[in-house]
Amino acid sequence: MKFQRGQSIVEFALVLPLFLLLVAGIVYVGFALSDYLTLSSTTRSIAHEASLTRNENNRREIVKRQIRNVDLRSGLFIWNPDRNGGSNNDYLRVTTDVANNSVIVISHADYNTDSFIGRLMSGFGSNTDLDGLNIPYIMYCPSEDD
Repeated sequence: MKFQRGQSIVEFALVLPLFLLLVAGIVYVGFALSDYLTLSSTTRSIAHEASLTRNENNRREIVKRQIRNVDLRSGLFIWNPDRNGGSNNDYLRVTTDVANNSVIVISHADYNTDSFIGRLMSGFGSNTDLDGLNIPYIMYCPSEDD
């Protein structure tokens, strides 16, 4: 009976680090999903508004307005679109598909190699599926006749 108390303390000491690691992982995945939803929502909004105009300058203004206050909070991803000019770069690209009468918006966020998870994920190789977040949206542009 005397050793029963000592046994439960040892079991607790063995289980506690694993439990804390599990809780920390769940919280980190929650932050990463939050970043994904933020980026996806921003990309969808840009595609929707950009599909309503055919003027390139208006599209740049739409991009600047939509991304002005967007921030990815987890630190797992790096997303640096052109916030001042609204121009295309590696992180955000807005193009027009004239043949299909649509706007294509692609957002890309690299893994942040300053974070442990970012280093871990980017170390899986050069597979393009594992190089961060890639979120494409294709939105139909209504014609003047519609």
